[in-house]
Amino acid sequence: MTKRTSGLRFTASTTRVGTAHVREDWTIAPDFARSQLMRQTGNQPNCEFDEIASGHGQVASLAPAPMPRTIKFTVAGQPVPKGRPRASRTATGVRMRTPEKTARYERKVKAFAINAMLGGKPIARPVRLKISIVVPIPASWSKPRREKARTGEICATKKPDADNVLKAINDAMNGVVYADDAQVIEIQLSKAYGDEPRVEVAVTEIGREAA
Repeated sequence: MTKRTSGLRFTASTTRVGTAHVREDWTIAPDFARSQLMRQTGNQPNCEFDEIASGHGQVASLAPAPMPRTIKFTVAGQPVPKGRPRASRTATGVRMRTPEKTARYERKVKAFAINAMLGGKPIARPVRLKISIVVPIPASWSKPRREKARTGEICATKKPDADNVLKAINDAMNGVVYADDAQVIEIQLSKAYGDEPRVEVAVTEIGREAA
């Protein structure tokens, strides 16, 4: 079909999508094609226009590109660092096992992660982690000292080590939030005192290609 609009000539084939007719092979600039499509259907088109070497625009897809996901959850309670594997002798040799305290905490983190995923598949693209560790203020401290800890004037430099808590959180999310922890390319890690011990987790999908 050939039509003149405002002195411009363009050619398009017509396809039916639902109750709207969508013009596909536009031989005019993509911006003009988009405005014409919106005028005909009454809706902003959720599609991308490819510009090819000839200068023509073509409707590439009617489906919107997937938005990067951010998965957030909070693990309440005392943060537990990743313990060193322990060796035990068996009939077939030496066996390495994760300490029970670490294994129990990782199961807890995994349960929170599964709930936060809402049945979605693990992220396949690179990810950014933001881990905020909150450790309890020692009960033996005086009221002024406790207030300083609460406001951040006293830093949480005692155990547990932040990087060991990160290891436990990271391993628990492996295969649940992301396919493999090698996808983690950025980490923001903090540790502070607070009245309610917990670990706040945010995993953000980075909209770039994985290797």
